Amino acid sequence: MRYHDLAGLAPAPSRVCLGTSSFGSDTPEAEAFAILDAFAAAGGNFLDTAHIYAAWRPGGAGQSERTIGKWLKRAGLRGKMVVGTKGAHFDMQTKASGVRRETIAQHLAESLERLQLSNVDLYWLHRDDPEVPVGEILGWLNEHLKAGTIRALGCSNWTVARMEEAARHAKRHGLAGFCASQIGWSLARAATSRAGSDMLYADDETRAYHVRSGMPQVGYSTQANGFFSGKYDPGAPPEGQRKGVLQKYGLPENFRRLEAARRIARLRGVTSNQVALASLFAQPFPFFAIVGPKSVEQARDSCAAGDLALTAEETAALA
Repeated sequence: MRYHDLAGLAPAPSRVCLGTSSFGSDTPEAEAFAILDAFAAAGGNFLDTAHIYAAWRPGGAGQSERTIGKWLKRAGLRGKMVVGTKGAHFDMQTKASGVRRETIAQHLAESLERLQLSNVDLYWLHRDDPEVPVGEILGWLNEHLKAGTIRALGCSNWTVARMEEAARHAKRHGLAGFCASQIGWSLARAATSRAGSDMLYADDETRAYHVRSGMPQVGYSTQANGFFSGKYDPGAPPEGQRKGVLQKYGLPENFRRLEAARRIARLRGVTSNQVALASLFAQPFPFFAIVGPKSVEQARDSCAAGDLALTAEETAALA
């Protein structure tokens, strides 16, 4: 597994980051522990969760964070894993904005309690609220940095314009700004840069911004919902394919990338999924790929991509 500096966090996080949205809910605790064990055994040390995860299920709110907290204690890995969690998501029922001083404080306190930690390595704002000035938001977050309950700040599903505004404000006022962004990003380009009105996917503007600024990206949906798993290969039975995946990624250019990934995988003796993930690490800025394995086997397959380096020719063939 390879690692990359991120805001000076120690230890440096692994390039493959384990997404845990289903842990403790759709993925029972015992299975989640097995996946976490396999991830750590493969050298992974970067975990991603959120205050809101599984809140859409009765009794599910907080289960991902609680599962991670239990596992960290059981495995004796507190302080050895880079833990990131997200807060300030809008209310699932009322849709009220979560980007409020009191809400952020409440979400953070609850997350720390669930995780059984005194501080979190990386705290993400899960959503933005363009009606709230970035100066106020950064001011609130810097209070928690000074209190020692947060070590670094990130933004999830923020537009380029708002990230640039936040960076300017942080520099002008001597505040800590966002050290990384988190949006949907995979080798397969999404048909739209928005999922609904609140989830963002990489487009030419965001790619240009990260190249220009060097801002790290901790992308989600990096496996394009299984597009490179073999289910969408030419001749694959349609029974295993999902309509939503084809609607989002079923573009001619993506099938061309899929075929290129399959060709490289055959020559390298690896999987297409590993090639697709490895292509993201060839960006001219730090890239960390969040993966969401549902089994130990899938976790090991994804982690293997953390050691796979593509040649310039292979990377160009996947463009």
